[in-house]
Amino acid sequence: MSATSERELYFISGSPPCWTAMLAMAMKGLAYTPRRLDNAKREQKSPEFLAVNPRGQVPVLVEGGNTVCETLAVLAYLDAAHPAPPLFGSSPAETARVWQTISECDAYLRGPVGQITRPLFRGKGDAFAEQIAEAAGPVRDELARLETQLSAQLWLAGETLSAADLATYPVVMQLLRAAGREEAAPHALQVYPLAEHFPNLAAWAGRIEALPGYDEAYPPHWK
Repeated sequence: MSATSERELYFISGSPPCWTAMLAMAMKGLAYTPRRLDNAKREQKSPEFLAVNPRGQVPVLVEGGNTVCETLAVLAYLDAAHPAPPLFGSSPAETARVWQTISECDAYLRGPVGQITRPLFRGKGDAFAEQIAEAAGPVRDELARLETQLSAQLWLAGETLSAADLATYPVVMQLLRAAGREEAAPHALQVYPLAEHFPNLAAWAGRIEALPGYDEAYPPHWK
């Protein structure tokens, strides 16, 4: 990885948007200083961090004199500042597929996954059983669509790893982490283990996990 003391990334461990940014840095071989914030202590709302990002949100990339907030803005900045390998495709059609997949993840998968994972992570699965049940169907439908895409190609936007994969993978992993918990069993989510229900998605996840720098991007508190 290229070395620099001028690049920092503020993040919260386990946050899918932060993980996306960290995977993008790994894909491009960019070294950086990780600035981990403690969500339990609400450090992202501290005066010190609000001086970096007044919205109190992560990830935030600081490189030289540039401060970039919001995940997709970070990815766009990285692609413009460090073009190889490209995150958003190398042809108009591929670029469109990348953005379409990201948009679909944000519109149809991320929200329902959160409706499942938030109560399970907080030990409130029973209290939110109806919410979880209502979200499980749409989540399985979206995973089935991704499964079909990956039956004909290696990556979500085609034959090249892209921002589409890096944006979607952490959302799927967040779901699996919650679905693998003992308290998730009564909800019959039918997504875990991934290889049993969606083998193409499981193989795709394995390809991402084999990427150089993956271990450094992995959420520290999940290790």
